Amino acid sequence: MTIPVAPDSPLPRRFTAGDLRLMLESGILREDERIELLDGELVERAAKGFAHDVVKNALMRRLVPALPDTIYLGIESTLQLRPNLLLEPDLLLAPVSARSASPEGFCTIPGSEILLVIEVAASSPAYDRGRKAALYARHGVRGAGILGDRRAGADGERPSRTGVRGYRDVAELPRDAILRPRADGLAALSVALAALG
Repeated sequence: MTIPVAPDSPLPRRFTAGDLRLMLESGILREDERIELLDGELVERAAKGFAHDVVKNALMRRLVPALPDTIYLGIESTLQLRPNLLLEPDLLLAPVSARSASPEGFCTIPGSEILLVIEVAASSPAYDRGRKAALYARHGVRGAGILGDRRAGADGERPSRTGVRGYRDVAELPRDAILRPRADGLAALSVALAALG
């Protein structure tokens, strides 16, 4: 016998990038609100603190002079990977030719074209190392660097559904390590983690 049971609470509403665009245009959300759209769920992000800003800016200052004009550097840019997935990586590197505008007006780059995303996990290490890294891997992003909370963090390459956070190679790097992205086109880049603050 089957007995229908009313749910304790309604299922959460799932949103799309189009819904988010309409919320921004109508004033329901403000442009400066810190949110991401993860598989249709609106997730409020923690405010970025001083440590996050110091590391992100030090890294950015080292990357900009070393990048060729053919590489796009997105700095806290909203990235749309699917209609219901908007992420805001701290830094994103991809070929300029790979980016375009989605119908909703957000930057879109196929995950397989993204050379490297870097998350500064000073204010949200569990979220950045867990859920966010898994989403990057699931969408074919070849490399993710997670930097934060007084440790260097993980540099992952070659996404796999079986590895830690979706990446096969995950290494905790000591403070005195040199971060060298493995992606083609970024081989000349190297950043001393100790110089990031």
